[in-house]
Amino acid sequence: MNPMLSERAQPGALSNPNTFAEYLTFVFKADVNAEAVSDAFAKIQIIEKSIGQKDSTADLSFTVGVSHHGWATAFPTTPVPALLQDFEAMVDGERQFPSTPGDLFIMIKSERMDLNYQAAKYLAQTFAGIATLIEDIQGFKYLDSRDMIDFVDGTENPKNTARMNAVLVVDDLDIHQGGSYLTVQRYIDRQGLWDKQSTEYQEQVIGRTKLDDIELDDDVKPVWAHNNKSKVIIDDKEIKMLRQNRPFGNAMEHGTMFIGLTASPVIMSTSLQQMIFADDNGHYDRLLDFVEAKTGTNYFIVSQTLLDTFAD
Repeated sequence: MNPMLSERAQPGALSNPNTFAEYLTFVFKADVNAEAVSDAFAKIQIIEKSIGQKDSTADLSFTVGVSHHGWATAFPTTPVPALLQDFEAMVDGERQFPSTPGDLFIMIKSERMDLNYQAAKYLAQTFAGIATLIEDIQGFKYLDSRDMIDFVDGTENPKNTARMNAVLVVDDLDIHQGGSYLTVQRYIDRQGLWDKQSTEYQEQVIGRTKLDDIELDDDVKPVWAHNNKSKVIIDDKEIKMLRQNRPFGNAMEHGTMFIGLTASPVIMSTSLQQMIFADDNGHYDRLLDFVEAKTGTNYFIVSQTLLDTFAD
């Protein structure tokens, strides 16, 4: 991969999760004025710069994605990325991955929750005339990057060049190179049921040890472990994805915002199908017995090149 391609990527798409995140999901209003849309997109980087300079150590970043449904409104003169499609709902027995609305998705990351909130407030005001904010979720780092069921999340994320290869689009129009495909799902934990399980069974479900985050040996790890069923193998090679997950919620209700980025949405679709659909032996991802997906939407994280056309 051309190393210069990383300069075409939105920085937040390649960086690690921050301590705090805020996830905004918008749906465009009908018959909005194209000029008003352009004006709103032009303000995204202005807001990011204005708030980011308040504390340069906070590492504030925005990551902007648009769905297939929202593309014609956001970018009426730019062709749709080649593989961008709306999220298809998946159902097998009691397990469901729903498909839910979302035209514009903005992930705000930083080391300060208050700056994230201020950014979200201004972004909501900026897009109020052309879009409805349908979801605003605040995520955070929990302990040593654990999810709310107390296992470390994101252990197998690729790094450096491997991350760029896993995330950045190469084979598309020039304007889309450096972009990424994104799947967003909000999961709710069935905490009470999870807490009734033994630590040994919980470790089998995840495929890693709970205390020290060590992958279980193949001879003891079940085929239905989460890190088996979510892994995509093609021609005996694991195809990586980048997860920028963060927990959200409180003691009453909590879960995980799944933020999965790939260079091809086929990888994500394959992973989710392996998780939810039982194989010939009846095996599926047993983690789905203890978490419930409430949302599901696909986006294209647009290239910085495309975003900069609005700044001009």
